[in-house]
Amino acid sequence: MVVIQPKPGQSTAFEQGYQRHLEWHKGANDRWTWYGWSFVLGERLGMFMDGTFGHAAANFDAAVQPAGDAADNAANVVPHADFLSHGVFRRLDTASVGQPLPDAAPFLAMATYTVAPGEETAFERQLVAGATAPANSGRAAPRFTWYRLQIGGGGGQYVLMRAAPGFAAAADLPEVLPAGAKALVRAVRTELLRYRADMSYIPKD
Repeated sequence: MVVIQPKPGQSTAFEQGYQRHLEWHKGANDRWTWYGWSFVLGERLGMFMDGTFGHAAANFDAAVQPAGDAADNAANVVPHADFLSHGVFRRLDTASVGQPLPDAAPFLAMATYTVAPGEETAFERQLVAGATAPANSGRAAPRFTWYRLQIGGGGGQYVLMRAAPGFAAAADLPEVLPAGAKALVRAVRTELLRYRADMSYIPKD
């Protein structure tokens, strides 16, 4: 996942350049999906996030035309924006419920939790226990996906993703963090992102 901040006064130029870069991916016959979102609530308001998901770590050693990708990105995106963070995350399937997120839902509710060093194993054990609880089974179960930051930032970071059709639904999402995990949390950041179909690339089959 990458967080990008348009340079002052260059939001339109950034979006146009980013869209040109997505056209490069299309022309290169990239088979990976690239989702894009704009932050609409939270401290990163006005920033942009993109990401590609569902890959093994080894896949990144065989990404489509890395040199060409970097050159096109440098020509079309870098002049108009600053890249603030770039992290590789591991999806925690046993701690998650339902089809993996993210997807092209209108909104993405995202919460980032930081746990104390050495508490990662205990925190993940609580997440797995919560995912298998009776309230998270059956047709009425909430849908959520957990990720752990592997490389690219401070340790002990976990991201919870949930889809929402609108602001009201995002505000009413049920609590899914197990009580046993709450005691291990040192900090939490909650944000809402709007899906940008015009800033995403989904290859056609």
